[in-house]
Amino acid sequence: MSQSHHHRHHWAEHWRAAAADRRARSAARRWRRTGDEPRRAQSDLRARVVLNRIFIPLFLLGTAVFALLAANALPAPAADRAFYIALAVLCAVFTVIGLVDVFVIRRRMAEQRRWRR
Repeated sequence: MSQSHHHRHHWAEHWRAAAADRRARSAARRWRRTGDEPRRAQSDLRARVVLNRIFIPLFLLGTAVFALLAANALPAPAADRAFYIALAVLCAVFTVIGLVDVFVIRRRMAEQRRWRR
């Protein structure tokens, strides 16, 4: 192994160790008992999972229905096309927010298992 390769390997190893240390310290701060827990209350992850399972499909369906209404592919009462487009975009945004929340929940649940909470 050349000296420059060894040097790069050392820095990469150092960077990974420092990143792991930062994550561990961040998690430790999250679970530390300080007496101000009500101010930093954590959300109920299981409730968020249930809500995501209900609302992600509903918002996805809403996106599809409003997009079809905007395209005049479904019979609908006369309404401004921009209104249906806005509703389709709003439903799509809520779908994406729900999907991102699913990944956040998974990460936090894994963190809880690591810290046995």
